[in-house]
Amino acid sequence: MNLFWTVVVTITSVILGTGFCFWLIQKAQEVNSPTWIFEHILCPVIRILVLLLVVSQVYPVIDANTTSIEFWRILIRQGQFNNLLNILFVAGLLLAFMPVLSHPVFALPIQSLLTIALVFNWQYADSIDSFSLFPSFVTILKITVYMLFAYFVTRESSKYLSRRIDTALAISGSIRLISDAIHLVLQIPVMLVYCSYLKLQLP
Repeated sequence: MNLFWTVVVTITSVILGTGFCFWLIQKAQEVNSPTWIFEHILCPVIRILVLLLVVSQVYPVIDANTTSIEFWRILIRQGQFNNLLNILFVAGLLLAFMPVLSHPVFALPIQSLLTIALVFNWQYADSIDSFSLFPSFVTILKITVYMLFAYFVTRESSKYLSRRIDTALAISGSIRLISDAIHLVLQIPVMLVYCSYLKLQLP
């Protein structure tokens, strides 16, 4: 995995995905159309697609012979792409009702780790006798530290950026989208830690 390329792809996809959501919401507000469907249906789906793109860049850490293209081939070959989208969307809805886990600092990493776990299971279930998808205590500790780091960084930066964007685009409430965008970038270390844990279980 090329870390530089991963960061570039992540930032680019996050900017494009978040920008598209801003554009949709702004257009809806211009014609006095309800923004609920954009904020709670379309934008979460876009966020999931961006999340999958980011995960596909990090997933090859597990196996040097696996590429980001292979990640998508696994989903298509197993016929699991639509199932994965549905699982992540429902997971996002369920997390939204959980007071602590609904925060992006937890929700987005949970969705990304769930994606990695499912794809790993589909790829290696027939070739490895036994493995554990649940992370070890040390792995959980590392993930928690990175989550807290992402929280403190995002808490300050998202406030500043959202104020600038709200003023520039004459909109309001962009802080959630900004927070999600920053968390998508900052959760790369979380995914790397979990992928490294899974890699140790390969023969």
